[in-house]
Amino acid sequence: MAVVIAGIGPGAGEYKILLLAIPEYPEFVWNEIIVNAVCHRDYSIKGTDIQIKMFDDKLVVESPGTLPGLVRINNMRNTHFSRNPKIAEFLRSYKYVKEFGEGIDRMFVELENVGLKDPKYELVAFMTRVTIENNISSSKSGNEGINEGINEGINEGINEGINESERTILDIIDKDAHITIPLIAHETKFSEAKIERVIKELKEKKLLTRNGSNKTGHWVINKNN
Repeated sequence: MAVVIAGIGPGAGEYKILLLAIPEYPEFVWNEIIVNAVCHRDYSIKGTDIQIKMFDDKLVVESPGTLPGLVRINNMRNTHFSRNPKIAEFLRSYKYVKEFGEGIDRMFVELENVGLKDPKYELVAFMTRVTIENNISSSKSGNEGINEGINEGINEGINEGINESERTILDIIDKDAHITIPLIAHETKFSEAKIERVIKELKEKKLLTRNGSNKTGHWVINKNN
């Protein structure tokens, strides 16, 4: 969990700072990695177990066995094979697996949606290793990072529930209220479809509005929400 500034507002005659603990990774992603480790490990390999290692900047899951069947690192988003079909069916019956074949691709999408890197798959000897990284700077820790967040929140009005992609786009719009979606795409390297999706979410959170037409209008950031 990461502690961030969620919002600032007056109360009882003074300003109170609200701290909000938010997940470092989407729940679906870490759950999918662990479920896959249980479902696809090679149970013929003895002397070791599935290992889950949590660091400040990443989460690593290692599972005995190489990738199953025809699945390879370069095709796993669209190639599916179950090494242990009975275990897979059991996990699906208990809702740990929602739909066969959707998990890996959805992991990539969910990480992209919150501005995190793609999961990293590696084959290390007889183990399959999966690593996901968060976006917490290793140079900030303890009170230093929290105090800096408090100061930034007071100055800029950081809002509750904002993710990295939303923050990136808001920062760009804050510098140029007339910027277009293609120019945002050029600056961020996000797809235009992703930018439109993030902007829609910002509008639904009442953090961003559009005044005027798409051609001649401009963006307005609602920093007080």
